[in-house]
Amino acid sequence: MEVANCAPIIVFNYNRPSHSEQTWEALSRNIYASESDLYLYCDGPRVSATSEQRSVIQKVHDLAQEYALKAKKERKFKNVYVVASSSNRGLAGSIIKGVTDVINQYGKVIVVEDDLVTSPFFLKYMNLALEFYEAHPAVFCVSANRPPLSKFQIPPDYEYDVFVSLMAFSTGWGTWKNRWEKVDWSMAYYDELCKHKYQIEAFNRGGDVMMKYLSLQHEKRIDSWAIRFNYAMFSQHCVAILPCSSYVDNIGFDGTGVHSGTNASDFHNDLTQSVANPRFLEVVYEDSRIINQFASYYAIKRLPLWKRIVNRISRMVSGGSLFLKKKVYV
Repeated sequence: MEVANCAPIIVFNYNRPSHSEQTWEALSRNIYASESDLYLYCDGPRVSATSEQRSVIQKVHDLAQEYALKAKKERKFKNVYVVASSSNRGLAGSIIKGVTDVINQYGKVIVVEDDLVTSPFFLKYMNLALEFYEAHPAVFCVSANRPPLSKFQIPPDYEYDVFVSLMAFSTGWGTWKNRWEKVDWSMAYYDELCKHKYQIEAFNRGGDVMMKYLSLQHEKRIDSWAIRFNYAMFSQHCVAILPCSSYVDNIGFDGTGVHSGTNASDFHNDLTQSVANPRFLEVVYEDSRIINQFASYYAIKRLPLWKRIVNRISRMVSGGSLFLKKKVYV
């Protein structure tokens, strides 16, 4: 399979110059990088930022400009554009505006944040998936990451390299203009949604955290574009496509990020396992085994200790868990 028209790539950067440079360089080593337009969106400092914080943020802006010149000279990408903000939009605000601006021009987009190192096959996978599933209205987006391999297994007899998910992953993803336009960023639906228990239960099929995070966003206790995007996907009766093997490795769980912690054990991926020529499922269906594992992984209630021990042994022996915390399909 070949890509006819590469989607533009947006990298959202803030205050991590070393991480950003690793992200840009990894993308440049991708198949189809030289045929892709790259946008480096750089957020600005908060009003309360110290002089030291402002200096680091400015360094990211300067490095982006330098990298754009270098990439042009070395023909790493088709074009490189730097969009630097003098004020702070925040992660959600930056992504909403940046994606809207670029997707209105191109009709589709690939999005990466400044703490992701990508497989050399990342752009190939994303572009092929965006082309393949564009005509499938039930697919709202394509993601390049998946739950941790150690705790979420794909059935050994599963025939494809991607699967249907009721939750979209925001660590390396892409979508199309006609899907993006369906997101209600104002959350005007929220009060009505809270009146309907079964709608909430249906939304939480994608993970018990879904409604929790939507409520936190409504209360402005978090700043998340992703949970609002996920609700739009649910409300449109759509799904996300996720890979069986991840195409991104998160290097940001080192305490340097605003929205990341320091627990990296579940977020490192072996990129040598990423698939060069992925097999896509033509009929978009929910595999009950995979959906149940997904729901179980994101269930809030923990299993008893003895069941967790049995699961660990079972995964070591057969690659799968015997007990689930939550079942969507019974």
